[in-house]
Amino acid sequence: MKKILLTFLALILLLFGSGIVVHSSESEDKQRQIDELEKKLTELKSQAKTLADQVVYYENQIALNTLKISQTEDTIASLSGKITILEIRLKERSLILEKQILHSYKQGSLDPLQILFSVTDFSRLLSRFKYARIIQANNRRILHDTQVVQLNYAQQKNLVEDAKKKLEVQKKSLAVLREEKDNLLIQTKNNEAIYQKQLEQARLELAAIQAALAAATREGPVKTGDPIGLVGNSGYPSCSTGKHLHFEVRQGDSWVNAEGYLKNMTDKWGLNIGSGNWDWPIKGTVEVTQRYGKTDYSYVYKYSGGIHTGIDMVSDNDVIKAVADGTLYSSTQKCGSSDLNIKYIDHGSGLKTFYLHIQ
Repeated sequence: MKKILLTFLALILLLFGSGIVVHSSESEDKQRQIDELEKKLTELKSQAKTLADQVVYYENQIALNTLKISQTEDTIASLSGKITILEIRLKERSLILEKQILHSYKQGSLDPLQILFSVTDFSRLLSRFKYARIIQANNRRILHDTQVVQLNYAQQKNLVEDAKKKLEVQKKSLAVLREEKDNLLIQTKNNEAIYQKQLEQARLELAAIQAALAAATREGPVKTGDPIGLVGNSGYPSCSTGKHLHFEVRQGDSWVNAEGYLKNMTDKWGLNIGSGNWDWPIKGTVEVTQRYGKTDYSYVYKYSGGIHTGIDMVSDNDVIKAVADGTLYSSTQKCGSSDLNIKYIDHGSGLKTFYLHIQ
């Protein structure tokens, strides 16, 4: 028994003893790089004001995600190595336990009287009883150790599965970052002037909304479905790129996902969108040109963390209707060199809906 265990331990040390130090060193170095990149990204995020800064920020994000993927792959490899060792241990222990149980059964097949009459030497008799007790105790220890190994094996298998799921998420995140960087360069034509113009347009639009909240004219109560305006292109060219309705929902001072308030529908191009109970603000053949959240153009909304704060839409029916009961307000604000017409409805309890670029 001792010989088998010593041989097994020696095999483990031979195969993995030297590798543990190297792996630990590599792991620590990788974690150090990750910590440095995360610190650098925090600094870059607050300093990024130019297109070049934004590209560098993306490149560092990509480098960070690549490192994290490598780290997770190392974890999977390490856990897989442990599982291999545990599989060997389980096999070895199963064989030992099988032999011991078989041997104990053979020893235990004789009753005490048979043992007594089969042994003429009393000292040999005592030795035989002691040996049987030792074997039983040893079997219990082997069984316990085997159960411990089985539990450890199951835990390691679960850790591997968790790490694989984490790896898939990290790979998808890396792909998204690369797409966002490429999209940024395409939309701006890698031109600083275009990028700055886009950022300024978004800043001006936010300022116009804030001004409207402070100085809008109260028009009075409206009911669900009441007409409140027509889809237009007010704000062009400083704050609009074409005729559309920008519909936005705020709860208190925070933007919320308008898609969660509007009824589910399929737009002109087959986009399935909406999960709430409000009717859409425009009817007819609706086409959603930009959704809430991360979009191809949302990088311009620095103030919201790169999130498009509403839903942009067009239709063959230009009539805009109130999505719910409330009090209607209207305002015309300067947006650069253009006039931007804004209406919003206060629905109470801090909930407001906004309608931008109205005629």
